[in-house]
Amino acid sequence: MTDLKVVQLKPEGYSDPIKALKSAIEMMESGEIEPCETGALVLMGKNGAIETYGFGPKSDDLQVLGLLRLGEQVIIDGSFPKGG
Repeated sequence: MTDLKVVQLKPEGYSDPIKALKSAIEMMESGEIEPCETGALVLMGKNGAIETYGFGPKSDDLQVLGLLRLGEQVIIDGSFPKGG
């Protein structure tokens, strides 16, 4: 497996979902982050409805599920650093 790169979305777009998604797209288009092989996106609307998306050339169900779990672990590790 290649090294995972965590990319922080720019703060000015963080609270606005459309700006945050556009920022991620701009980073991919500019080459700041690698092209997407597998993507996973989970959105929750104001009414609590959950929308999930898997995308990319290698995005079968198992790849997307694995990516969601990896993302979950990255968030946990960032929230609760070792030794702290």
